[in-house]
Amino acid sequence: MVLDCISTNYLLYVSHSLSRWGDRMWGFAVGLFLIYLHPQSFLVPAIYELTLKLFGTVLTGPIGTKLDSLARLKAMRVSLILQNTAVAGACVIVLAAFKLNITYYCKEALFYVFIILVTLTGIISTLSSNATKIVIERDWIVILTKGNSDQLSEINAGMRRIDQVCLLLAPILAGAFVSAFGVTYAAAIIAIWNVVSLFFEYFLLHCVFKRVPALSQKESTNNSDSRKDKNDLSFKEKISKFFDTSLSSFKIYFQQEVALIGFCLSLVYLTVLGFGVITVGYLRLSGIKDVFIGAAMAIGAVFGILGTICYTPLVKKFGVSAAGCFGAVCLFASISLCLSSVFFETSLAELPEPVPGSCNNASTDSTLPDTGLSFQISTIIIIVGIVTLRFGLWILDLAISQHFQEVVKENQRNTVGGVQASLNSFFDCLYILLTIAIPDPSNFNTLICISFAAVAGSCVIYIIWFLRTGGIKGVKEGENYQLGGSPTTTPSPGLSSEEGRSQSRIIENPLTVGDEISSK
Repeated sequence: MVLDCISTNYLLYVSHSLSRWGDRMWGFAVGLFLIYLHPQSFLVPAIYELTLKLFGTVLTGPIGTKLDSLARLKAMRVSLILQNTAVAGACVIVLAAFKLNITYYCKEALFYVFIILVTLTGIISTLSSNATKIVIERDWIVILTKGNSDQLSEINAGMRRIDQVCLLLAPILAGAFVSAFGVTYAAAIIAIWNVVSLFFEYFLLHCVFKRVPALSQKESTNNSDSRKDKNDLSFKEKISKFFDTSLSSFKIYFQQEVALIGFCLSLVYLTVLGFGVITVGYLRLSGIKDVFIGAAMAIGAVFGILGTICYTPLVKKFGVSAAGCFGAVCLFASISLCLSSVFFETSLAELPEPVPGSCNNASTDSTLPDTGLSFQISTIIIIVGIVTLRFGLWILDLAISQHFQEVVKENQRNTVGGVQASLNSFFDCLYILLTIAIPDPSNFNTLICISFAAVAGSCVIYIIWFLRTGGIKGVKEGENYQLGGSPTTTPSPGLSSEEGRSQSRIIENPLTVGDEISSK
């Protein structure tokens, strides 16, 4: 068979590429879709994002706990199918809305129905996407590397590099399609991609599963009894059990050595300084064309790729914690550049006020009205800052993620990963709530200042933690760990290289939760 000649890592990389390409196209396009449906305010995209993040905050932790109780193949299959079909469904709904000329100013009642449908499919897509990433990146990768710290850093960097390459190319194509042909074509392409790629993604991951026998072996989480009694519970008891499960998952998380640096990673999400829905809308209203926004996202991906390339040699030279500190310093410098943009004046487009009930004012075509604005100093500074911050961001993110992979026990990886995703979503919710409270695009500078305080604070805390503690000890070139922190001895000099890789060293002087921090 042809696939027999391809390494297991490359099968994983190809599957990840297909998945991230679809996600990145949708992530860029959905902001444009919602702005076109209601161009006078950030309120619709802000509420959309807030709803997704709220559900992510509440449900991702319990989902992670549930994933720990499932066989690895089943967990992957369910999350992957839900993720791709939900995105495809959302694209079909958006396509229908534009084809039927349904906007806020025309057929207002149907507009709300379509927004609710898009939001529901978005919730399913977000939760299943989180589940897929938890299963593959928090668990499968650790098993594939067999506890080799250097291999773990390399495959983590490779996966993140793929994500950044998709971010480099997908927005350019999506933005070009929207600008040239309209949103309906873009929505159709994204829907088709997710349906077709689903079959290839599953096939490749199934091949990986069959090649690695260790993936079929999993520590029990002792949930069999609760599974048996589930059908006998009343609705009130099920709700109580849900909250008990959520509380238990957070207790497990905060017992981890890496809990504090995980919190720092979550704090970075309290920002509008990324190419999300709010920032894309702001740049569009300040005169930046769709294709240029897509190009800026692509350039930012290049900096992210450079960060992933630099990460592995930094780890080998200085260790994981020191590499994270370097990333935090670079991130602080870029976020400071974004802050400087508030000292320059910005002009926004003054769009004509639509007449309610008049379909002639509906922006159902592929473009917003021409703003007549050119590039401004403030927007250039914002774009440069957002683009460059990805270099330090991904180095810091990779360092913290590797600490989680090396320290967390096998039967708790999905639970801890789910809680981490919940914390990330919580801080995402806070920034979206701020956007809803300050929906006027002319007040975007206020959001920039709040974003700076959160991200810069996270960087400072991580740097102080590293300077005080020296980081998690022993993460250096050639030093491997017993996954989950179980004590073992270092490989004896007489062992072969293969035997040596299978052994690992305990982390010396584990830190307490109060001495740790995390950031993305």
